[in-house]
Amino acid sequence: MPQKNKNSFFFLIYLVGLSIIGFLATDMYLPAFDTMRIDLNTSKNNISATLSLFLAGYAIAQLIWGPISDRFGKPKTIIVGLSIFTISSLIIFFTESVIAFMLLRLIQAIGVCAAAVSWQALVIEKYPAAETTKVFASIMPLVALSPALAPLLGVYLLNHFGWRSIFITLAVIAVLLILYTFTIKEDKTAKETTTSETKSISYFAILKSKRYLGNVMIYALCSAAFFAWLTGSPFFLKEMGYSESEIGFSFVPQTIAFLIGGFGYRTLSAKVNGEVLMPYFIALFVIAVSSLTALAVFTNPTLTTLLIPFCLMAFVNGACYPIVVSEALKLYPNNSGKAAALQNTIQLGMCFIASSIVSLFTADALFTTVLVMAGTIPLIYIAFRLTKSPK
Repeated sequence: MPQKNKNSFFFLIYLVGLSIIGFLATDMYLPAFDTMRIDLNTSKNNISATLSLFLAGYAIAQLIWGPISDRFGKPKTIIVGLSIFTISSLIIFFTESVIAFMLLRLIQAIGVCAAAVSWQALVIEKYPAAETTKVFASIMPLVALSPALAPLLGVYLLNHFGWRSIFITLAVIAVLLILYTFTIKEDKTAKETTTSETKSISYFAILKSKRYLGNVMIYALCSAAFFAWLTGSPFFLKEMGYSESEIGFSFVPQTIAFLIGGFGYRTLSAKVNGEVLMPYFIALFVIAVSSLTALAVFTNPTLTTLLIPFCLMAFVNGACYPIVVSEALKLYPNNSGKAAALQNTIQLGMCFIASSIVSLFTADALFTTVLVMAGTIPLIYIAFRLTKSPK
């Protein structure tokens, strides 16, 4: 039986740190793009490519760390992965070549996604099954804050210490997480069970579970709809006449809606089972996306009218993420690393597809964005039906 860590509050903060460090590495350096371009004497495309390489590495390498974490344990995996991330972050401080910078960003991604795989698996291992959804509901809303706060921290570091200080800061955060990881003791019995069971299970075997696949696809498709908006909104809001500051401010209400959804469900989780609420969340998602699509196609929308249904969707995402992630990973308690890795890769892959489609057809960004978002509705319905399977 998994047991909660003795220092539960600090352990929860530690899990939050593991969950957001990858997003910090993605978003903190965004405000420094132009400064880096000048300093490294390169093009905008090359600087943008450093983000693409990071995201590619972050998605694919999770499939490598999943089996490693199940075989050798989550603490060891975190220490090795974040050590790779720390070393590459420190080397970036001295880098003068954009090619070297690209390579180091890829190495950073490969290292840091060990944390992305392991924190979800640690929740499954360290908390009783009845509490895992509540724990996910405590952590995931805070993850939503990182894309909003990370660029602000990046701007502060850029203005006061230069763009290279951003990567030193990331290294310091990683070191603090590594130091705490040394205090985590792994249950030997659980490890022996995990080691024996890992030999007989594969990613393909996990995917054969309809319940797992259904929950993961809900997570991935809701995220894909969200990323379609994140990709398209800067284009269509600019076309609608809004300034950069107004576009930036538009991310605030959606972040608040996501937080309310996550923490709101956390409050309800003690009284109502998440699976009972899921049909209602799916219905709200359909209403939100359908309303957004209708506004875009049949009216001359404003930022306010578009934000109302989108914030409803963000609320639903914040509420349902903890449920579907917990339900998926609980199916494989002794292979939680692999299950988390596969889940994250599918999610990132769906987000990449949605974002790429919107990016390719920016001539009519609003229509493309809502079309991609609407396309998730029938797929989410199918995924929801899969969650009702025995396994």
